[in-house]
Amino acid sequence: MPWVLPGCWIASNLDNMNNQSALTESVSKNNDQKQVKAKQIFLGIDAHLARNQVARKIDNSGIQGVQSLSGEELLLFAQKQLRLAEEVYAVYEAGPLGYVLYRRLRELGIKALVCAPECLEQGKRKHNKLDARKLTSRLYSYVQGDSEMLRVVRVPTPEQEQLRAESRQHDQLVAMRKAIGAQGRALVLSQGYGMMKGAWWRPKAYRKWAPLLPEWIRTKLEVWQATLRLLDAQIAQRKKELAQSNKEALPKGFGAQSMVQLDREIGDYHRFANRRKVGCFGGFVPREHSTGTHQRLGSITKVGSPRIRTLIIEMVWRVVLFQPNYPPVVQWREVLSGSNKVLKKKAAVAVARRLLIDIWKMRTGRTTAQELGLILNPQPRA
Repeated sequence: MPWVLPGCWIASNLDNMNNQSALTESVSKNNDQKQVKAKQIFLGIDAHLARNQVARKIDNSGIQGVQSLSGEELLLFAQKQLRLAEEVYAVYEAGPLGYVLYRRLRELGIKALVCAPECLEQGKRKHNKLDARKLTSRLYSYVQGDSEMLRVVRVPTPEQEQLRAESRQHDQLVAMRKAIGAQGRALVLSQGYGMMKGAWWRPKAYRKWAPLLPEWIRTKLEVWQATLRLLDAQIAQRKKELAQSNKEALPKGFGAQSMVQLDREIGDYHRFANRRKVGCFGGFVPREHSTGTHQRLGSITKVGSPRIRTLIIEMVWRVVLFQPNYPPVVQWREVLSGSNKVLKKKAAVAVARRLLIDIWKMRTGRTTAQELGLILNPQPRA
């Protein structure tokens, strides 16, 4: 006789199987919910050499607690966020650490940004964790469409950064020479021997001063003199290399070295959509305090790049000499040739703004030097 299971046992096991199936389905649904990706994750990074303070915000939720991570831990943490969201954004402030972190985050697939540094103080409290949270909040608003929340910095390519570093080294050497030369002048002046003007360390000038100074002062000066003469040679070599890297015929007064440095600082002229953005990048826009129908304009903001502003102002005074028919020079000639120094500076700034915009137009193909009434130098020799 075949063995038959009791009906009650079968019914009981069927109920258990149904319960287990329902439990498995429930667990599966919960697992699916855990695997659902967020739409966006935002990371605010207060970057430092040893540790980075990182705050995170997921979609519309609140900002989570700030974590302290090393460089490698930060990259691992950022990579993990890519599995948790469809898009991951990150931002940190430009500073001495450069753009290495930006490039490594971009390689991972994160939409990284670098913003201009500014005061993120909240009331009377300021520390790294607050800065990370503030950056996260601003990043969220920026991505949602509020472009005023972050001043995003254009990150150069490694090749552009290398060329720019070579250009800036010339200016750094000049600043170093100026500082050391001032130390020598200060020493002589403090001992009651008057002011050594100009390049006192050069042989002709130093021979005039040496007989007037005691031995101990000459000993000090000769230490600086050796360094200053070496700087002279290095500056001359950098200047020659910069000038020789120019391969085009330039308008008179522009200067091969100045144009090479300007091109390397700006990088890509096409990133400016209009003339106002070009003027703003150079800091040549006036301060404004307006309300209702009343408009009040002040001095220029100087918010843009100080290097570009210095290059353009130097170029203006050469253009005044070599380009007498350039329209802005014609417009301001009476003031530029006058004796009022304050008005001359204001006129030079006005010409500088027009000059920077015209260079942008030429570099982007909107106009030519001939159309602007500029006289060209001969093509440089190969």
